[in-house]
Amino acid sequence: MGVAGEEAAAVVAQFARDGFVAEESRERAEFGVWDRVTPGRVVLVALQTVLRLRHEDGRDDAAAPPAGGAAGLGGEDHRVLVPALLGDAPAAREAERRGLITLDHVLALLASVVAEESMSEAETGELLAAAEESCAEAPGGAATGRGIDAGPWDEDDAGRPEGGRVIDLGALLVPRVPGVEVHPMRSDDGAVVAVTVVNGRTAVQLQAYRSSPDTSWETIRGQLSRSIGRNGGSVEERAGRAGVELQTVVPVRGKSAGQISRVLGCDGPGWVLRGFVTGAGAKPGSTDAWAYATFEGTVVRASYAPPSRGAAIALRWPPAEA
Repeated sequence: MGVAGEEAAAVVAQFARDGFVAEESRERAEFGVWDRVTPGRVVLVALQTVLRLRHEDGRDDAAAPPAGGAAGLGGEDHRVLVPALLGDAPAAREAERRGLITLDHVLALLASVVAEESMSEAETGELLAAAEESCAEAPGGAATGRGIDAGPWDEDDAGRPEGGRVIDLGALLVPRVPGVEVHPMRSDDGAVVAVTVVNGRTAVQLQAYRSSPDTSWETIRGQLSRSIGRNGGSVEERAGRAGVELQTVVPVRGKSAGQISRVLGCDGPGWVLRGFVTGAGAKPGSTDAWAYATFEGTVVRASYAPPSRGAAIALRWPPAEA
């Protein structure tokens, strides 16, 4: 664990011991500084990670606040803050308006979850170490979730950055850097349903779906894991720069080594964006940030294509570049 993680552990331990944030811990945390890895940012990402994992297990952490209304977090504020930390854009905007994302609230929620999960000091330390590693992979990561400070973006997101060259595919606007290659993926009837963008030795395939109770990043991730497992591959779920992702190895006929991929995903308002990263940027420990930046910088315009093709959102080809 690095310095920020150790400092974060000290802040968490002080709050757990005393039940409030001491002034020394408040200064140590540097909460609200997001352009570098600070103890406060590590604590926040640790909370987001464990909330996300509980949410995927079907546990509704927004149902009730911590026992005793820890740190003054009432029921209604709690029901806004938890979805905001999970990346819900409207909730994130409301949480920002109410000033709910504070060190006191984050520590209160984290302490509550740690107690409920009966996490040991060592397990809490492992959570913070993983959060610190995730922060290090994303130096400019978001504090409040998708649609506020980070993408992928919806066409209606107020926080969406303007400008920059893009590959205009109608339903997707993909960041363009010099030298990239763009290849369509077509369905059986010839419609373009995905695009692969290649930059040097790394490629990312982007595909958008209309969301439904049966179509979310969680359900897609589960389907992929089962499919890869049935075909003799391996899947590891991990917390990465873009949230919960899959690290996969798929057998390749005639070769001793399988194909390694990193699968990214994000739920937006009415859509899901999936990114398959292959090549150098998919390997464990890779420092190639281009695929992440491309995924996070993509804008989804679900209204571009009518919902006549099922869940997959059809794209425009050839692309119009702006």
